[in-house]
Amino acid sequence: MRLHIRTPLIVASMVLLTFACASAVEITVSTDPPYEAANLAQNPGVEEGADGDPAIWNLSTAVPANFTVGRAEEGEGRNGTRALHMIAHDDVMSGYWYQSVPVEPGDYVFRGWYRTTGGRMLMYAHGRNTEIVPPVGVDARAFHGSSIASFLVPVFIPHEALTGPDPDTYYPFSVLATVPEGLEQITLSMGMYFTPGEAWFDDIWFGPAELDLTVRVTGEGQQIASLTVLREGVEAPVYRSADDPACPAGQPLPDPFEVTIEGVDMRGTYTIVAETTAGEEHRVLFPGEAQ
Repeated sequence: MRLHIRTPLIVASMVLLTFACASAVEITVSTDPPYEAANLAQNPGVEEGADGDPAIWNLSTAVPANFTVGRAEEGEGRNGTRALHMIAHDDVMSGYWYQSVPVEPGDYVFRGWYRTTGGRMLMYAHGRNTEIVPPVGVDARAFHGSSIASFLVPVFIPHEALTGPDPDTYYPFSVLATVPEGLEQITLSMGMYFTPGEAWFDDIWFGPAELDLTVRVTGEGQQIASLTVLREGVEAPVYRSADDPACPAGQPLPDPFEVTIEGVDMRGTYTIVAETTAGEEHRVLFPGEAQ
């Protein structure tokens, strides 16, 4: 990753997230290209469509009678919004919500949020062009869910020994898809994979695998001692001002302070931590609740 430090502030092209903490410390996060504008998925928050019928999204299955699907009621989605909803009644067939998107050669990330009462889910980005020689394609997959209700679970395992996700909590998923030359469209699919169960999907994002991330911090009367960018599940920080030769050791950061981290992996979830000279920590999440 390459870093660019700019101070005083050069305004980013589009600010996506601004958080004003109680003590007036402000952290602003933006990307280049802008995060929402980079999203190739349509109706990603499932807010468009008639009651029970989401716009753009369609059902793919060989046994439609095995599934009850629709747009979930207001409040059932992540952050109290709408969501894609699916019930698989038996394990006879898989079924998926899907939409197709245009692509160019390169790396993409298919990410979003799900919650489930049980069963096994498959989220995948896939496509194939057989009109050229040799044929080209992509099939990038992520499996989520629990073993509960799965026909693959041995009968001697007691039900109470099986654990699954909290049915009231949305969890993130992400898939890296590398699109080859000659493939101009792929399909984004999310659904139940040969198990009975129930699932909701929301806040879908499909775009470049890497974006440039810009973080701007203002103390608003307080001095900022340090800035750290952490990726969930990764021990080493993505960025620490303490390791940055452009930041004088032992001195507060300039106010405002801005840093751009190039090539940030969009499969990750990031926590930005600004600490004041008084020892107070202020944290924001990217992608945040708005995403």
